[in-house]
Amino acid sequence: MRSAATPVLVILGLASLVLLLLVLLWTIGLRGDLESARGEVADLRAQVETMERGVPMSALSMRLAELENDIEEWVVAFSSDVPSNGGTGGGTADTQLILDQLDRVLDRIEALDNRVDEICESVPVC
Repeated sequence: MRSAATPVLVILGLASLVLLLLVLLWTIGLRGDLESARGEVADLRAQVETMERGVPMSALSMRLAELENDIEEWVVAFSSDVPSNGGTGGGTADTQLILDQLDRVLDRIEALDNRVDEICESVPVC
């Protein structure tokens, strides 16, 4: 007195067993991938921690301010060395040319400082 549903139930049971084994193997594979990803993350963290930090912005700003002060002192020191004989070695026009050139240098330094600020905004280790 076998039922007609018995072979169908046996086939469904075997299919679910095969499906369960496939899910188990897939889960084991994912665990392996997860462990390797964790290892890679740990390696990357170690590399980031060992990387040398960039120059801090405060030190860079302080150094640029010192450079500007040195340039201004240089201008003051050399602008008083104008020859008194009116020769070609000095005069108001020459002093103005030097001051204009120093202004251009200071503008370039400021542009460089702004560029460093832009770069450091997108770099986390700067």
